[in-house]
Amino acid sequence: MGIRIVSDKRLRELEAFVESAEHPSHCEGCPGLEGVPLHHPSYELTGRCNLNCIFCYAYSTKKAGKLPKPGYYGEPNPKAITISQYGEPTLVGIEKLERLFSLLRKKFDARIDLQTNGVLLDEVSADIVMVSLSASNRESYLKLTGFDYFDRVLKNLEFASIVRTVFLPGINDREVEEIGRIAERLELELMLQPCSIHPGLEERLKRAGYDFERDTLYDYLDSAEKSNARVPGCLLKIVREILEFEDFEDIAFSRRSFASKPPEIRREWKFCFDL
Repeated sequence: MGIRIVSDKRLRELEAFVESAEHPSHCEGCPGLEGVPLHHPSYELTGRCNLNCIFCYAYSTKKAGKLPKPGYYGEPNPKAITISQYGEPTLVGIEKLERLFSLLRKKFDARIDLQTNGVLLDEVSADIVMVSLSASNRESYLKLTGFDYFDRVLKNLEFASIVRTVFLPGINDREVEEIGRIAERLELELMLQPCSIHPGLEERLKRAGYDFERDTLYDYLDSAEKSNARVPGCLLKIVREILEFEDFEDIAFSRRSFASKPPEIRREWKFCFDL
């Protein structure tokens, strides 16, 4: 890796950004804000997807034959429920989605967050709708997902609350600011998510031009600050706690290790509705 020359001024700006950055509304009620390494409880609908994103962690889980079965994973009194962490929930149809929302609301007093790629999205009654969009144009979208649905997803952002973008240095880092402008024009939050590299993803990312040398805290925060993005609350908490003992310049170019195994739901399966 070559020597990185970064001004002290820029380092101070990004350190200030860490202190002032907001987390996405999706993070409210998440155990990660309290330091517990768990996502929100989730309701899984399907392991199928209508895209083939090169960075998708579910690809690693599917390849290992460990996709979760449909149903609710979580405790009896959740604050929020994500639908869903694996697969594309809209593939079951908007009518079934709305039935699921209704059943969950009868059972729990919890916020309902829909996580979707937006291709089949329509107006829904979820409290928060997160649409994954990690490209700013048709060509890049096709490269990342394998499908030409960019214009359709852009149109369906009218039903969204949050644009969820995965940070891919060397691939989309020059597009994040434009995605931020798209979100701003539509008055949506932009959530910038670091890319988690699980088994099976390294080669896919490498072929697409992923710059592993630029996969650093500095590069991620630089893109987040320039695009006016929100930073996942669990990440903000970790970095802020480290800064109580370390100088920012000492951790700015640190990188996360590759994951040693596919992601899995670290909550117990409880039940499954008949939709």
